[in-house]
Amino acid sequence: MTALYVLDVPEFAPLADAATADAPITRTRVGAYLKVAADGEIVIGRAATSFRDAVWFSVLGGGFDGDLLRYDADEIRIAPARR
Repeated sequence: MTALYVLDVPEFAPLADAATADAPITRTRVGAYLKVAADGEIVIGRAATSFRDAVWFSVLGGGFDGDLLRYDADEIRIAPARR
């Protein structure tokens, strides 16, 4: 299982929307966060969010479950944890 925890505020809503748009990814509320979860990889392209630098580079502040494969100016890619 792979998960990304995103603060449930309007500024981060485009991220949760982009993450759940194409793939079989679920979104559930966990306290003050949205848990974006999948059995496989979670891939979010920055272009789909229209985020500026400050917001984009703070999206992992809520934490994640899995292995972070890529987190740069263009994409976030989280895979299930390798054992």
